[in-house]
Amino acid sequence: MNVPVFINEQLNEISQKLLIDHCNHEIIQTKDHTQFPFLYGKYALMITEPEPENDIHIVFDGFEKFNQYPIIAVGNWKANAYGQALYERYRNSYLVKLIHPQIQLRTLNMLRTNCFIYIDSHHQEDQSASLIEAMYMQLPIIAYASEYNKTLTQNNAMFFRHSSELIDILHSLHPTKAANNGALMKQSISSQLEKLHLMH
Repeated sequence: MNVPVFINEQLNEISQKLLIDHCNHEIIQTKDHTQFPFLYGKYALMITEPEPENDIHIVFDGFEKFNQYPIIAVGNWKANAYGQALYERYRNSYLVKLIHPQIQLRTLNMLRTNCFIYIDSHHQEDQSASLIEAMYMQLPIIAYASEYNKTLTQNNAMFFRHSSELIDILHSLHPTKAANNGALMKQSISSQLEKLHLMH
């Protein structure tokens, strides 16, 4: 697949209005704290499809070894044997919190708004546009070093291939660096959307 062409097609389908409607910043409410106690502290967020080729176990392994704050992973953990195995392995873990995708959009946006870092582990083209939405919401991004992720983020995300590389990035990530990366992500996606819509 031609990655730049795929990205252009994907961005063409996503209007600014859709992103504005779909990606709202939401503050944490009392009921959220009750449902998700981890909201009191720092956390990473990942919205993913638990497919074996996405090597999600590498990310989870990295967070367990890093051992400083949890990763919250939203995905359909019952979809296949790989997802089910991850669910069995990590369902009681303090450092890996698995959430099923049947959550309200407000809840999803609240999780996105308040995360410290967004992780994208997709190795191939991501049909779900979750990375585009994370960029649009100005989230700092650590992504798997795939051609798709590098092209979409204009090489401005932080990239990993192995859990050791992920751990090194997490150790280096102070709040200013994270905030600067988030601003860069927003800038990258906005300029691409602008360019495309000017072309029409």
